[in-house]
Amino acid sequence: MDFATLGALCALGSAVAWALTSLLVRSLTPRFGTLAINAARTTLCAVLIAAWMAALGDFAGLAALSARSLGLLLVSIVAAIAIGDTVFFESTRMLGLGRAMTLSMSYPVVAAVLAALLLDEHITARIALGGLLTLGGLALVVATRDDAAVSSRSWLGIGAACVAALAWGVSVVALRVPLAEIDALTAQLVRLPLAAALLWAMPWSWRDLPALARGGRDVALRLGVLSVLTALSSVMYVLSIKHAGVAVATVLSSTAPLFAVPLGVVFLGERLPPIALVGAGVAVVGVVVLKL
Repeated sequence: MDFATLGALCALGSAVAWALTSLLVRSLTPRFGTLAINAARTTLCAVLIAAWMAALGDFAGLAALSARSLGLLLVSIVAAIAIGDTVFFESTRMLGLGRAMTLSMSYPVVAAVLAALLLDEHITARIALGGLLTLGGLALVVATRDDAAVSSRSWLGIGAACVAALAWGVSVVALRVPLAEIDALTAQLVRLPLAAALLWAMPWSWRDLPALARGGRDVALRLGVLSVLTALSSVMYVLSIKHAGVAVATVLSSTAPLFAVPLGVVFLGERLPPIALVGAGVAVVGVVVLKL
C-alpha cells in the first residue's frame, strides 16, 4: 500500500470517527456544557497521545520543530479545537447532528479560498463549480427547517456551524507547513496539550466540571470512548493531510455527514425531510467536485 492510499484511508477513518464523536458529544450536551465536554475529551486525548509517545520513546521530532511551525501549530489548534469543535458541538444542540454536520462540512470551500489567497493556489472552474454545488446543497438543508417556534435558535445554530467551518478551514491551511517538518503523532503531541490548556483557561469550562465528576460510570465511559475516538480521528486526519495532501484529505474527511445523518436518525431520533437529504447529497457532491 502506498502512502497516498494510506492517507485516503486515514481520511475516511477520520470521517467515521468524527461522526461517532459528534454523536457521543450530542448525547451528553443535554446535561453538560459543550466547553466542559470539549475540555475533558481533549485533555484525556492529550494524555493518551503523550503516553503512546512515551512508550515509543520517540520525542526526537520535537527538536526539529521551528519557531514558525510552532506558531502555526498554535494557530491551527486554536482554530480547530478551541473555536471550531466547541461551536460545532453547540450547533448540534440547536440544529441536530445531521444538519449541523452538513453545514460545518463546507470547510473545504473555506480552505480553497484561503489557499488561493495565502498560498497562491488558483481558483479553477472546477473549484467554482464545486463551491456553488456545496453552497446550493447547504441552502437546501438550511431552508428545510420547519420548526418556526425555534427560528431564532435555528439561525444561531446555523451561524455556529458556519463559524466552525471557517475555523476548520483556517486550521487546515495553518497545519500544512509544520507537517513538512514533523510526523502526525508529534504534531498532535504539541497541539492537543495546548488546546486542553486553552479550553481549561476559559471559566465556562469549570462550571460543569463538578457535574461531570458526579456523572457516574456511564459518563466516565462515554468520556473515555470520546478520548479514544478523538485520538484516532485527530491522528488519522493529520496523517491524511501529510500523505494524501490537503485536497484529498479534506474531501474524504468531509464525508462525515454521510455517517452522521443515519447515526442521528437511529440513536437520536432525528428526522430530516427528503429535500434536506437531497441537499446533503448535493453538498457532498460539491465537495467532491471542489477537491478531486
